[in-house]
Amino acid sequence: MSNFLSYQNIDFRFGSQNYYANRVSLSAQASINPVLLNDGSLLNYAPEGAVVGSLSTEFYLTGALPSFLNITGVDESAVMASFAGVAITGLYPKSVSFSVEPFQPIVISAEFDWYGNVALENFDEQRDSVLSTKLVPDYIANGYKSYMTTSSIEGAGYIVSFNYSMTCDRPAFFNVDEKYPFRVAKLNKKADVSIKSNTLGQLLETSGKYAYTNITIKDTYSTTLDTFRISGVLSSQSYEISEGQYLLASADISQTVPELKTLI
Repeated sequence: MSNFLSYQNIDFRFGSQNYYANRVSLSAQASINPVLLNDGSLLNYAPEGAVVGSLSTEFYLTGALPSFLNITGVDESAVMASFAGVAITGLYPKSVSFSVEPFQPIVISAEFDWYGNVALENFDEQRDSVLSTKLVPDYIANGYKSYMTTSSIEGAGYIVSFNYSMTCDRPAFFNVDEKYPFRVAKLNKKADVSIKSNTLGQLLETSGKYAYTNITIKDTYSTTLDTFRISGVLSSQSYEISEGQYLLASADISQTVPELKTLI
């Protein structure tokens, strides 16, 4: 490995598919606590949990959001990714978000937990032959044509910008003689949208405001790349103005995705 790896020469992939990431962060954390004897002396340092890795990335949306990044879905399986030539096989997505603003490209932010033995010392750059054959995407999602419906959001006026996110908890379950989990579950799944508008109508009641909206993501050629739906409650609203700007209203819409159980 060279002393310093260049951003231009590093790739990021899910499976075999290259993604145009503008940021990747990879880390690992061990849970270690001291073991003290009754006389106060230190016996040793002992693990209290598995080594848990964290990966976060931001990449341009060049098509539909990959199905394995559907955080609120039922699929709990791991994802395989590679970063600078290093394979990470036990990735578990836990949050995905993006922002839509006028005339701005849409960048997906994703966060993962990971478990496994990753050879971090083997980072390497792409070969020149790989770089020269890399395909340039035809479409990149953009706020120029993307939009969200507001007909079911009481009092909402012109939407200036909005953010969408999906999150869940990923608790891990281990056998007593293993350091890698046999299952990483999905719990407390939520979807949220925050919007900025010129008006939000009347102040919300104690029960909030019911809100249902569709988000349509398009590129600059009006090609629909993906759609997102949220059905929840508008739970907060605020108004803000600063010098040289217009008065803008902000609101948050939250949806809890329940776990359906089969009664026997």
